[in-house]
Amino acid sequence: MPVVDASIVVDWVAPDVDPDGPAGRLLTRLSKAGVALYAPRLLLEEVANALLTGCRRQRWDGAAADEAYQRLRQLPISLVDEAADRDRAWDLSRRYDEHPIYDMLYAAVAERLRDQLFTADARLRRRLAPLDFVVGP
Repeated sequence: MPVVDASIVVDWVAPDVDPDGPAGRLLTRLSKAGVALYAPRLLLEEVANALLTGCRRQRWDGAAADEAYQRLRQLPISLVDEAADRDRAWDLSRRYDEHPIYDMLYAAVAERLRDQLFTADARLRRRLAPLDFVVGP
């Protein structure tokens, strides 16, 4: 029951991302293995916001963002956060230099599920290096 964060999922749906990049290879590997994927509910808002930011920065147009948003909505990711995960995310944020709580929410969910957190965010991986369940794609 691995957890995926927004940095991975953006690389799965964004219009200009190489499907053969690290995140794309991870998706292929997990799909072939039939692995169920999980994330906190925040995932949808974070990825949608990244798609809108791409439009504002003229990285892609609105039609491409609309298609990417539809791909996001179709991904087989179960959204599973609980109130206790938010409390744990707070604890993790305080422990790891007040790193943003929205990132720590992914770690809290992965910790509760006792599985890996896949993130493309190198800064987060460095920050959480003591937690061996936080890995890159």
